[in-house]
Amino acid sequence: MNENVFIKTFTVVWPYILVMSALAFIVFNFTEFDQSTIAVSFFLGSVVSVMLMSHNYKTTMRQAHSDASQLQRITIRNYVFRFFFYALILVIAYFSEGLMVIPVFVGFTSFKVALLITALIFKGGDSNDA
Repeated sequence: MNENVFIKTFTVVWPYILVMSALAFIVFNFTEFDQSTIAVSFFLGSVVSVMLMSHNYKTTMRQAHSDASQLQRITIRNYVFRFFFYALILVIAYFSEGLMVIPVFVGFTSFKVALLITALIFKGGDSNDA
């Protein structure tokens, strides 16, 4: 997957997050669950996902332009950082009265889902962009 699709995902992910948060609010309005807690939890997980992927992209690109020999080290460091940050957010959600763990976790997948959507939308259009 080329870099251009990854960049385009940042424009697709925000509408996806807003639509999915609104859908969660509407759908769970007809259940015994607190729809605002679910929507806010999903939104939090999604924003964290976008923030961490943005951090990952920026640090990786900065390293690639300055010293590409250290890319493996930076990639591992970014992965460990993301893992612990996701764990921290899940622990906070678990102990928080106003958040739910499962919608936060589902929100963590938002960037990946938006990346798949973006890759499908721009499937054939980026053949010249390597």
